[in-house]
Amino acid sequence: MLLRYLTEVWISYYEEVKEHGEKSKKWFFKPLNTKTKTAFLNLQQDINELDRNSAGEIDYSIENARTTMNYDIQKGNGISFTDISNLEKFTPDYIVTDNPKIGNTILYKLEKYNGD
Repeated sequence: MLLRYLTEVWISYYEEVKEHGEKSKKWFFKPLNTKTKTAFLNLQQDINELDRNSAGEIDYSIENARTTMNYDIQKGNGISFTDISNLEKFTPDYIVTDNPKIGNTILYKLEKYNGD
């Protein structure tokens, strides 16, 4: 993958917190074992018939991120396009829903995150 096609992203994870009997997610920055503590992913929107919702409309909230690097990104982690490393309270832009490995490439399926 060419460097000009890569996007720097910040990874986060959550812990469930109970406040007054209500469960909520508190997000934390997850520094990776890289020089910048971030990941560089090739983001693409592969639109096909499977990305349609029940009304037949194309769902543009799904992104595919590809990389050949072995980052520690798991299902349920958050992906942000802005620097969250110094923020106390934030919500990620996308959530990782799947991460299959196809040959040398790891494909991260991302869905837009709209809150708890």
